[in-house]
Amino acid sequence: MRSQIWVSDVVRALEVARTDEDRARVLGMLGFVPGAVPVTGGPAAPFADPERPRTPVEAARRERRPEPAPEPPSRTAAEDETRNVDETQELPLLRPVRVEPVPAPREPVQPLARPTAERAPLPHLPLFVPGWTSAILRAMVSRRVPEGAVDIPALIDTLAHGCPIGRLPRLPVPTMRYGVQVLVDRGPGMQPFRRDQNELLDRVRAVVGPSLVEVGYFSGTPQRGTGPGARWTRTAYVPPESGRPVLLLSDLGLGGPPEDPQRGSRPDWEHFVGLVTRAGCAVVALSPYPPGRWPRWMTNLLPLVSWDRTTTASRAAVRLP
Repeated sequence: MRSQIWVSDVVRALEVARTDEDRARVLGMLGFVPGAVPVTGGPAAPFADPERPRTPVEAARRERRPEPAPEPPSRTAAEDETRNVDETQELPLLRPVRVEPVPAPREPVQPLARPTAERAPLPHLPLFVPGWTSAILRAMVSRRVPEGAVDIPALIDTLAHGCPIGRLPRLPVPTMRYGVQVLVDRGPGMQPFRRDQNELLDRVRAVVGPSLVEVGYFSGTPQRGTGPGARWTRTAYVPPESGRPVLLLSDLGLGGPPEDPQRGSRPDWEHFVGLVTRAGCAVVALSPYPPGRWPRWMTNLLPLVSWDRTTTASRAAVRLP
């Protein structure tokens, strides 16, 4: 007994088939079309005959196929150009806000100079305020001598004690006629301040006088060799004549690499200060490091003045004996 075949089964089978020949064979296998060709082979499918009456299922499937949309009529290049021109003409024209005159051409600019191998020195900012440097140097290298006005309080005190007056006591006044010996440290710790040392030497010569300034260069400590020339020309340090002050431009061993064997130590500087004081001279040092880095032994050994922009002549005088 043959099972019942519904229209839905036929529709599902037709959706799977791809060609008209396959659809015809599927309909023949399902027995839906009388006289259809079997699956194993035979003449052409019934769909190939245009005169054959179609079944209701075929007619419904035929109606479900969408008709292709008609292609729009092609326009010629002339029509496209006309359309673009018309669209441009329809745009509204903007009204200008203002009209500026065209500036006159400038004069031709001269080209920059060609770069050369010469290096221009960078602007230098000295450690001291330039306007205060001369006053600071006078306060540091001057020697106070009793050649001023008569010291009235001292004279009255002498008379009150009934002592004879052999010489009138006078007030001390600063003088630079004794000159100055400037010792410049060329060690690694003072290498960043070499330009400041050179400029300060020029200012000392201008303040004291070139003939009264004695310059000596050293590395580490002055005892290891001091002289006005190159390192190989330096000899043992000799203190100046009695009464001539000594100005030391050094960090006293605070800077430079810690493992440097030429670095000055505390015993070395104590020995140097002893040589100067026994010769009857006063020594003062300019240090580029702030007072917070000075050890106590250094401040007890000799007068130290901070070499920076906060130093004034009055502050330098306070640190001097």
